[in-house]
Amino acid sequence: MASTEGSPLLARASRPSRWLLPRTTVLVGTAAIVLFSVCSFQFLRVPTTWPTSSTATLHERATSASATGDGHRDLVSQCTELRLEQPLDHFVADGGAGSFQQRYYVCDQFFDATAAQGAVFLYAGNEADVELYVNNMGLMWENAQAFNALLVFAEHRYFGQSMPFPPEELDDHMQFLSSAQALEDFARVVATVKTSYKANNVPVIAFGGSYGGMLAAWMRMKYPFVVDGAIAASAPLLAFLGETFGAPVDSEAFLRIATRGATPAGGAAEQCVPNIRRAVGEIIDRSKTAEGRQQLATWLRFCDPDVLATKDSVMGIVNAVAMANYPYPSTYMTGGQGPPLPAFPVRAACAFLEPEFASNDAKGLLTAFRKSVGVLYNSSHVEPCYFPPTQPPPTNASLVDRGNLWGYLNCAELFMPFSSDGVHDMFPPHAFDLAEAEAACHAQWGVQLRPHWAITHFGGRRALRSTSNIVFSNGDLDPWSGTGVTADDVAGIDSLVALPVVGGAHHVDLFFTHELDTPGITKARETEKQHMQRWVAEYYANAALAPPSLRRS
Repeated sequence: MASTEGSPLLARASRPSRWLLPRTTVLVGTAAIVLFSVCSFQFLRVPTTWPTSSTATLHERATSASATGDGHRDLVSQCTELRLEQPLDHFVADGGAGSFQQRYYVCDQFFDATAAQGAVFLYAGNEADVELYVNNMGLMWENAQAFNALLVFAEHRYFGQSMPFPPEELDDHMQFLSSAQALEDFARVVATVKTSYKANNVPVIAFGGSYGGMLAAWMRMKYPFVVDGAIAASAPLLAFLGETFGAPVDSEAFLRIATRGATPAGGAAEQCVPNIRRAVGEIIDRSKTAEGRQQLATWLRFCDPDVLATKDSVMGIVNAVAMANYPYPSTYMTGGQGPPLPAFPVRAACAFLEPEFASNDAKGLLTAFRKSVGVLYNSSHVEPCYFPPTQPPPTNASLVDRGNLWGYLNCAELFMPFSSDGVHDMFPPHAFDLAEAEAACHAQWGVQLRPHWAITHFGGRRALRSTSNIVFSNGDLDPWSGTGVTADDVAGIDSLVALPVVGGAHHVDLFFTHELDTPGITKARETEKQHMQRWVAEYYANAALAPPSLRRS
């Protein structure tokens, strides 16, 4: 992103806390995680309103305009960019905290306020520039005409251009970055849009992916009078500590599922996981001597010879690509920069690790490991070395320079623990350490870790029993699916749907239709559309039954 959706997810995966492992072990693990889970994005354009035209023509333009190989389109220019003044703190009455300008986009070319029925489609923006979602949320665009829908894309406070303070002042004002405040922002955006576009008598369906998927679900749960239904894609709603209803959080799920993608069950080479485990061992052993470190620097082509003395480099690689394991080449997870990752990039990375290397062929093994890492770091095939200098920013650096602001949310509200056992995953064994995470939050963000805040505030699994009209979709190739809502979690609740996306990676069902979509992706979108139709029908049926004095307006 200028801010990046991926960096928060990447930070969650590659630096679950500060791993208490030998530095080289952490380095290797980080490379693995990043490879199987990256996402970082940025878009910055000046939009204008799309000229008036027939609805059919507008739909054709929107669903075909400037499409890249992965379905990304330049649609920002077909929407209206707007700003809404929002209180920094919605939950105090004096207004003394001040206000900020929240950015949002409205795309009204499909909406006719005089029609008998319609809908508002709201994207609950997450930790990225909102233009990313305007350009990629095909499920909204492709259904807009059929639903007579007004499309609204709301940017999350502290991301994109919705920054309440300049970077140099953020250190003293991070307390207003909050998921609860963001939900209130979204509710006010909906109220404003419904009034401005004469859409008071239409239902609202919220959409979101990843953290945005959690926000979409929480909008329905916390604001059922604002949102009538929600598509919550790849939303790790059950990734938090403190669950008291059902099983506790499975902190090993993410890395276990990321590993599955590198096995034959995930379509990858049979020797991929054994070779990664062996490569990790070789790197750990050789990093103990000066001669070994020199060999590693040569074979792995580190840009910084001291990279083996740092904590945050290599274990991020393997998981980064798992989230981007789409069935077609895509730049979505790399922010539209450079060449696209190949289709099913985990399989592509594992192809280099297919051979059974001789026990004395460490050079061959680590050279192959370097090439697999290159699927992410050298997709252009021209990079002379990997991993630029990785020294952390100075302690007096601004918060922005210290990393994506998701880290603050992770500490203050949405802490997600990560562990590995080294048996059911390909990573060095590590149990998350709450004390270590607390120290890291204090050191990096100056805040106290609140590990149970999310469950206390949003309710976790128990809260699902008191809500309705949400589809929770999860791709079986997505590492985040391990902490998503399952069929067991919503058993007996007809209006809550746990939707598996067979062959699906991270919230792929929200994207535009692609000729290489798996049947499971296509089926998931059809199911989502059916539930959207049901929610709209229920809204109008209930409106017709209500006495005039009680009808929603």
